[in-house]
Amino acid sequence: RQLYGQIFNVVLGQSFSVFEDPDAWPDTVDYEGPNSAIFARRPLVRYQWQVAKKWQLNFGLEKPSSEVDTSSDPDAQQVNHAPDGGLNVRWEDSKYGHVQLGAIFRDIGVKGPIVGNQNTFGWGVNLSTSLNVFDRDSMQAQLTYGQGLFRYFNDDFQNNDAAFNSSGNLTAIPAFGAMIGYTHKWTDTLRSTASYGYVHLDNEFSQQPNAYHLTHYASMNLVWQVRKRLSLGLEGLYGFKEEKSGADGGAFRIQIGAVSQYSTERYRGD
Repeated sequence: RQLYGQIFNVVLGQSFSVFEDPDAWPDTVDYEGPNSAIFARRPLVRYQWQVAKKWQLNFGLEKPSSEVDTSSDPDAQQVNHAPDGGLNVRWEDSKYGHVQLGAIFRDIGVKGPIVGNQNTFGWGVNLSTSLNVFDRDSMQAQLTYGQGLFRYFNDDFQNNDAAFNSSGNLTAIPAFGAMIGYTHKWTDTLRSTASYGYVHLDNEFSQQPNAYHLTHYASMNLVWQVRKRLSLGLEGLYGFKEEKSGADGGAFRIQIGAVSQYSTERYRGD
């Protein structure tokens, strides 16, 4: 999942995208996590600049992948002309938590016998935080918006970066995501986390009626910290999906999981 080297402030290899904030993920038993979380581990090169004690800048170039809905031209091939480029600025304090603002810029391309050779510009912004609340609690939150950035959402199971409008032009699909989580420690060994996620796409003309339109995700758990690096959790999950046609459905499940703990300081430049 991670394979990189670092020389001074330059990181090269497989690691977290500069657009992602892995420290903002809620503490879910569900391994997949919220639908709207930004989740991207990519081959990349990243430059880290420690501007001040509590401020950090990261710039990166990442392996591209144009995820185009080609249902109107099944023989079309996705084309990558340039790497994805991104940056983030991060403020972090050991007492209060952190806030991070990231941005990503993309060239999304396609080539096919019907649609021809086209490309479009994709972009996105991601504001995220994890803050300590009271003495024992913490809150996580994230807001994401842009066009042609569905590849970076945790719910990326279909080609929803771009599609074709009524004129046949390749168009980056507008996307919005929101996520919030809250963790409360009942005792030194018992904690609970509630989380909610929402994703919405403005579908394009060429997409099929069953295309992804919006989803809701909600979870609530109780976790027992058995040992320093081992915990057991019981969690309830609810999911809801609506397609472009308006067809929708929801599901509820309960799961039990064993979680191996690891450090939450996954992205600091030091």
